[in-house]
Amino acid sequence: MCTLTWIALERGYELYFNRDEKLTRARGLPPKRFDSQRGAWLAPADPDGGGTWIGVNDRGLSLALLNGYKRADDAQRQWRSRGLLVQELLELRDVRAFEERLRALELGAYRSFTLFALDPRAAPLAANWDGAALAFEAHASGGPPLCSSSLDPTGAAKARRELFARWREAAGGVDAELLQRFHASHLPERGPLSPCMHRADAMTQSFTRIRCEGARVELSYSPGAPCLALEPTTLSLRLAPLESARP
Repeated sequence: MCTLTWIALERGYELYFNRDEKLTRARGLPPKRFDSQRGAWLAPADPDGGGTWIGVNDRGLSLALLNGYKRADDAQRQWRSRGLLVQELLELRDVRAFEERLRALELGAYRSFTLFALDPRAAPLAANWDGAALAFEAHASGGPPLCSSSLDPTGAAKARRELFARWREAAGGVDAELLQRFHASHLPERGPLSPCMHRADAMTQSFTRIRCEGARVELSYSPGAPCLALEPTTLSLRLAPLESARP
């Protein structure tokens, strides 16, 4: 249950992400810096499943996870947290390495997902895993939002994309201000279909903005629905030189 948008900048990009979760799940932990021999990355943490649903590394590679909610996910088996996969992939260099790694992995241990990958130097990709097959889809700057919903996947995506399209047409394009307003919107009404989602059993639990431009990347994380305008936690990284790129 999430909504993702992004726009290209002259020397980078901005990514916006609403994380929607049931109220029975633990709230995400604020972002922190992770370091390994392959570099550094910024990400919040999921106390329930482990790993993360969004993050960015010191190469400017951002990853964002949307759950799939396919029928195959109901199988009674030992599933591995999708958040652990995201955390492991944040060690990669760029979108190309992301695609190569996913094609080489055995994904049968994971429930369905869409995993969006974006870096400053290549066209972004959404990797769609339905429990049986993996497919990749390119996405253009300022294009329709990526959406997921456990209650009404088709209805939520339709309502949010129609709202986005109306605002984009009225504004003559997409900019950061429009995306901020969109992610905090309660249209068509405050409820399960609005980008800022509210239900009796679930709601938008956090809002994340990633800005990668020039030599720095910044992750800003608000621990609540974007309509609340809570004070964010903001961390940043200096981008590593391209010549020392990791595999």
